[in-house]
Amino acid sequence: MRDTAQLNAFAVYGLEKFLSRQERAEIFRRMPGISSMLPIGGEAVWGDHTSAPDDRPDQNITYGNFISFQQPGNGSAESSTPSHNLTMDQALPFLFDHTQQWYRDATQQAYSRGVAHTRKVVEDNQHIPAKWINPLETRLPLAPAMKIFCFYGFGKPTERAYFYRDDPATSSSSGNNTAGGNGDPRVMIDTAFSTPNTFVDRGVVMGEGDGTVNLLSTGYMCNKGWKMKRYNPAGCAGGPNTGDHVDILGRSSLNDLILRIAGGQGDKIENKVYSDIMMYADRVRIYDDEAEEA
Repeated sequence: MRDTAQLNAFAVYGLEKFLSRQERAEIFRRMPGISSMLPIGGEAVWGDHTSAPDDRPDQNITYGNFISFQQPGNGSAESSTPSHNLTMDQALPFLFDHTQQWYRDATQQAYSRGVAHTRKVVEDNQHIPAKWINPLETRLPLAPAMKIFCFYGFGKPTERAYFYRDDPATSSSSGNNTAGGNGDPRVMIDTAFSTPNTFVDRGVVMGEGDGTVNLLSTGYMCNKGWKMKRYNPAGCAGGPNTGDHVDILGRSSLNDLILRIAGGQGDKIENKVYSDIMMYADRVRIYDDEAEEA
């Protein structure tokens, strides 16, 4: 969304003439791959109104507010914005309230975004196909010889949260009761809002990642999640490393690592973590149930 939000006025004009926001929303909702990328883990992973695992000491805005509003709504029919900022647990219901019934049904039936906190729940989820795309609700295969190697980028400003506002083209005529409506977007990224330090850039709150995917998404399971027995009962091992998303494909260091794995020398790859993902992972509110029992 950042790429669209940062377009200049001329580009926005051309884009709206070619495909309006309503048309773009309709197209993207019909692409199953887009909905599969909606964040999983809720507040346990992404934080709440007071803090988030990847908050930095110099921040005055927590990442836990996944969707924020410069001017919260007052509950009137003229406003589609709620009266408070939204955490991840609140943002997804807000999304579904602003979409058509077919999209809500399809997305909620096909995907699950919760957290399984015990081994029993994880094992029960093995029989529920909607859970299978969520590594926080299912386990890795019972294949102790399988190896997992994680290569991911960090250190580049990456979208992490958003500021929204009413869409004047739809809110005034549609009101905030969206159930059963036509699914037109009634809020939009507040591209007029930025901060001097670029922490918020045209309505997009910037965090840490590879420029496209947030560090919590790429690094949590490799560095902590799959070290919990319930998610990795066979003890599949490997090693994390770092790169730079698309640019990583042209790096000789990555090519060297891939060739080592392909040549059966993956066990000689050293574990290297350059980012602060270990600190962030320790702050995620997902705990090892076996450690608690001990």
